[in-house]
Amino acid sequence: MDKAELDRELNVIELAKKDLDAFGYIYDKYFKQIFLFILKRVSDKELSGDLTSQVFIKALENIGKYEYRGFPFSSWLYRIAVNEVNQHYRKAAKHVEVEITENELGVILDDTDVERNQAHRDLLVEILNELPQEMTQLIDLRFFEGQSFREIGEIFGITEDNAKVKLYRVLKKMKKMVTLKIGNSK
Repeated sequence: MDKAELDRELNVIELAKKDLDAFGYIYDKYFKQIFLFILKRVSDKELSGDLTSQVFIKALENIGKYEYRGFPFSSWLYRIAVNEVNQHYRKAAKHVEVEITENELGVILDDTDVERNQAHRDLLVEILNELPQEMTQLIDLRFFEGQSFREIGEIFGITEDNAKVKLYRVLKKMKKMVTLKIGNSK
């Protein structure tokens, strides 16, 4: 985001704190992005729409508390979205299934140094579905949403360095799980 766009967004946010009609710009700009983020986690369009609405209702209710801290406004919305999805799964006591495209899977295979063959791809998807939700969210934000470590840290309320460490630990764990499962299948 360039300086002019950032200034415009910050002005709209300040205006939205006083005049809720100005919130429409924020909603229009980020709705699709947040909806798709949630859809990946719940794999249900209707539920995604409901949860996305909750995200924007909470953002609207709390816009007065928002403070710019060097992160895009979207980081704040992602944090709310992560909390809404987590809350949904806690209430429903369900396991999260990860939906992933072939290209996205390739990016993870590259970062885990796992061989690119169908058996390893299948294992990786299986492993992603076995990981705790926070770990899959870290992977998704970094690889699929393109968030920086700094933004991920802001979303999870941790430092940038801690976000890096957590992500690399997850990748290391995934590589180890792939290696173990391949070894056990021989």
